[in-house]
Amino acid sequence: MRNKIILILLLVILGSSGAMSMDWNGLGLTVAENNESESEKSVLLKDDKGRELKVRFYDELDEKWGKVIKSLNSELRDWKWMKVDKIEFFQNNGALEILIIPSSFTYKGTNFLPYIPGGLVFIYDYNLNYNFRLNKDNFFVRINDRFINEVSLCERMKEAADDPISYLKKREPEYFLQKLTELENSFAELKASHAKLQDSVMYYENSGFLGFGNTQISRTTVKKVIELKKDKPNLKAPEIVKTLEKQKVTATEKEVNLILNIFYGEFKK
Repeated sequence: MRNKIILILLLVILGSSGAMSMDWNGLGLTVAENNESESEKSVLLKDDKGRELKVRFYDELDEKWGKVIKSLNSELRDWKWMKVDKIEFFQNNGALEILIIPSSFTYKGTNFLPYIPGGLVFIYDYNLNYNFRLNKDNFFVRINDRFINEVSLCERMKEAADDPISYLKKREPEYFLQKLTELENSFAELKASHAKLQDSVMYYENSGFLGFGNTQISRTTVKKVIELKKDKPNLKAPEIVKTLEKQKVTATEKEVNLILNIFYGEFKK
């Protein structure tokens, strides 16, 4: 019976060893809670000032990451303009992702809290970088770079909050690609609408005998007239009709005049 109890205790200890293998106490951090699921493990810690931080990881957490977490927790909480409400560290694939939800963040009269509902995201891979979105006036501005200090980050965030469009134009290639695509789509729509308008005008102007009985001018005829005018800009309707007859393209002088009118602004005198 005694052996069974010892075995059960060993299994309990081993089962929690993933979260407890790190000597957090030796780093000056107190373990408040351990959790483990099929996909990951997590530990809730308190620093020497009683502030909570959460650490998530998959298997074992190397001691070097423990030291980095302790250092970054102190550094990121020691800002002048931002105060931390929650901070979470996630160690994965040789990097450390840090999510900060601020309780307050005001710089030079600008309150950033309404613009960063998702918080701030930092990535540590032996350099500390930031990469998150600032939402202002329905513009989702990407704020990303190597972290130098609090002032440089705050200046960048203020620039984006004050004028998100100018910030995007200066820094985000995807902004230009988006605008270029929009412009190309608008041009294509305008071109299609213009072609339809030209067809409609030629149709309604090309009335038959006694002023009714409209007929559609063939796009082939239009194309041929444009080609002839491109080669010889001074060609007039009678000459174009004769040339088209030689090319076995049927077109009346009235139809050619309509094409010259609509496409080139040439009116029959």
